[in-house]
Amino acid sequence: MQLDPAEATRHMLNWDDLRFFLALHRNSNLARAAAELKVNATTVGRRLSTLEEQVGARLFDRTPDGYLPTSAGVELVQHAERMEAEALGAERRLSGADTRLEGSVRVSVTEMLATRFIASHLRAFQAKHPGITLELTCTQRSVNLTRREADVALRLSRPKEDNVITKRIAQIDLSLYAAGVYSLDCGIPEDAEKSLRGHRVLMFADSRAFNVENQWLEERLDGATIAFRSDSVSSIYAAASCGLGIALLPRSVAERDSTLVRIRTETSPTPREVWQTIHADMRNNARVRAVTEFLAGVVAARVPSGAPC
Repeated sequence: MQLDPAEATRHMLNWDDLRFFLALHRNSNLARAAAELKVNATTVGRRLSTLEEQVGARLFDRTPDGYLPTSAGVELVQHAERMEAEALGAERRLSGADTRLEGSVRVSVTEMLATRFIASHLRAFQAKHPGITLELTCTQRSVNLTRREADVALRLSRPKEDNVITKRIAQIDLSLYAAGVYSLDCGIPEDAEKSLRGHRVLMFADSRAFNVENQWLEERLDGATIAFRSDSVSSIYAAASCGLGIALLPRSVAERDSTLVRIRTETSPTPREVWQTIHADMRNNARVRAVTEFLAGVVAARVPSGAPC
């Protein structure tokens, strides 16, 4: 059944209903859509049923692969995304003019940056800006700043979004490390540049996020044992520290750990750059500016921009 524009217009579809519709469209799953919206799955299902009654058409087919939009659903997506762009644009512009140093600022950041670079400085930030609440979301996923999934993003690759302001604030170099207890039990590779044969290696599980690092390790894996995989750098760091095996770790973190021993190689993976990004509409928001200055300062102090760490 096609979407009846006259019927949809008569009921004056509101943006709140369409938020639920778009969340289900993007997640194809009631539970994931509910998690994004911070409601329960029953609420999402109920709002969908109400919307389908309003427009007089079925908007999704329930399939083994999840909720897939019908032709009417595809048509409504186009209308809903235009409304979303207008609503979020107005929200960003209004928020961007906010000169108050109070309220929440949502920061999307990798787990390692949050725990090893930022967390220890939060008390000082709160003392300076008691009215600002920082919300750190730890993820490897690139968030959409246009859709206001975050106010600030710290990423290990340069963002490709339009209408954003991005700044390179640091460079992170990685090297091979093993715990002292591991080196006592298993020794150190004679020529780690060529091969890690006979040793236990800790790998990154997310091949997309850590493609460069995994490729560098795989070139040296002949005869080695993969003892552990994780998409969390913090987990790999913890596993290496307890002697599980050899891992690629940020020098700025590992060199401060006296239990770890650096394994020298002639080459290293391409350094990672830390990029701080905000939407252009948020450049004049006072609390966002305070947060970006804080983040750039603490990360750059730990890892000087342009210098290996």
